[in-house]
Amino acid sequence: MAWVGIRLRAALALLALAGFASDARALSVRGITTATYAGFTRVIVEISGPAKPLVVPFAADPATGKPERIALDFPGATLDMPGPGRIEVKDGRVDAIRFGVTKDGGVRVVLDLAQPARHRALRRSGPPRIELDVLGGPGR
Repeated sequence: MAWVGIRLRAALALLALAGFASDARALSVRGITTATYAGFTRVIVEISGPAKPLVVPFAADPATGKPERIALDFPGATLDMPGPGRIEVKDGRVDAIRFGVTKDGGVRVVLDLAQPARHRALRRSGPPRIELDVLGGPGR
């Protein structure tokens, strides 16, 4: 009887791991759009299912001329749109959005900011998406 219990637990553990791995691989980034409002710029990253991306702010680097940036990392995701690519925004908050596949096997979306700014990231459903709001500044 104990042997059956051990086998059952092992089988359930393998199924759980297989399901977790397939969910991670199944995630894809499907599209990126922007909207500019009076107090913020919203970047919408359309995804195939629920996700918790890593939000990584980067300081400006005057030596290389790189602006302040915010990256969204989707480990294990695939890019289901033409890329790598660049979307020009130039609304006074966000200069451009760059996106592509990482060396580690995931997708990175980078917002090049026009000026230092605060941000907030929101996970939404129906359809699944990540909304990254860049707050303050002039906008259009």
